[in-house]
Amino acid sequence: MAELSVVVVNWNGQHLLADCLSSLRRQSLKNLEVILVDNGSTDDSVAHVRHEYPEVRVLCLDRNYGFATANNRGIEFSSGEFIALLNNDTVAAADWAARLLDAGKQSGAGIVASKVLLHADPKLLDSAGDGMTTVGVAYKRGHREPSDRFAVMERVFGASGCAMLLRRSMLADIGLLDDDFFLLYEDADLCFRAQLRGWRCIYAPEAVVYHKLNSSIGRLSRTHVYYGQRNAEYLYFKNMPGRLLWKYLLPHFLSDLLALLYFSAKGSFWSFIKGKAEFLGRFREVMRKRERIQARRTVNCADVDRILERRWLRARLAGK
Repeated sequence: MAELSVVVVNWNGQHLLADCLSSLRRQSLKNLEVILVDNGSTDDSVAHVRHEYPEVRVLCLDRNYGFATANNRGIEFSSGEFIALLNNDTVAAADWAARLLDAGKQSGAGIVASKVLLHADPKLLDSAGDGMTTVGVAYKRGHREPSDRFAVMERVFGASGCAMLLRRSMLADIGLLDDDFFLLYEDADLCFRAQLRGWRCIYAPEAVVYHKLNSSIGRLSRTHVYYGQRNAEYLYFKNMPGRLLWKYLLPHFLSDLLALLYFSAKGSFWSFIKGKAEFLGRFREVMRKRERIQARRTVNCADVDRILERRWLRARLAGK
C-alpha cells in the first residue's frame, strides 16, 4: 500500500500532462501512487500517458463527469491512507509530496493545503490555503501577493482542490466531494463540511506547487460563470449554520447583486442567470442535503463565526 496516493483529473489536457506527471516522477517520496482519471478525453491523453508514464495507474471514464465525480472515482480507486488531489495544470516541487504528507501526519489534520505559486510568475502566490467569507464565498489567501509571505504552518479554513491533501478517515466521516457541483467550489464545500465536523485544515508552506492558472477553463468563460454562480449558492445554503445563515443572508444577497453587475459588464449576464436559476430549481434537494449536514454538525455557531472572514467585499476584490 502506498503512503500517499495522488489523483490527477484530466480532460483533453495532453498538452499539460508532461509537465505535471514528470514532476510527480521526480518526487523525493518514492512510495507514491499516481492515478490519472481521464474524463472521456477525445485527444491522445490516455495513449500518451500509458506510453510515456507506465508507472501511472490510468482510470478511464466514458464521458466527462466533471472535476468532483472524477476525483471521487480516483479516491475510490486509490489505496493510500492519505490522498492528494492535484490539478493537471500544475508542476510539483520535488519534495512537495513528502512535505505535504509530513504535515498531514504530524498535525493530525483532515486536510492540508499546499503553497501554490503562479507558474508564469513564481514570485507571486496563487494561494496559501483558502478562506471563507461570511457571505459564503471562498477566496484564495494571498492571491498575487509576494511568494515569501505566509511562510508559517498555520490553521486555515480550507485548501484549494488544485493541490490538497485529504485524510481517508476524514472522508469516511464527512463523505466525498459533492458530485452535483461538477466543477468549482466542490473543494470549498468539502472543507466547510470538514470544519462543521471538527476536522482541522492546515496550511503547509513547504509543500510547493506551481499553477498554470485557468489553463482548463477561462475565469470569465460561460462555463466558469455558470458553475461558479450556481455552486456558490449550493455552498452557502448547504453549509452555513442556521443562525449564521440568517445573520449574513442580506450581505449574501448583496454579494450576489454585485456579482451580477460585474458579470453583466463582462458580457456574462445570461450565464449568471442560468446558474442562479438552476440552483432555485434544485432548492429542495439542496435543503435535504443541508438537513443531513447540519444534523451531524459538532461545532457550534460561535466557533464557525470566528473563522469566517467579515471583510467579504475586500476578499472578493482581492481574488477577482
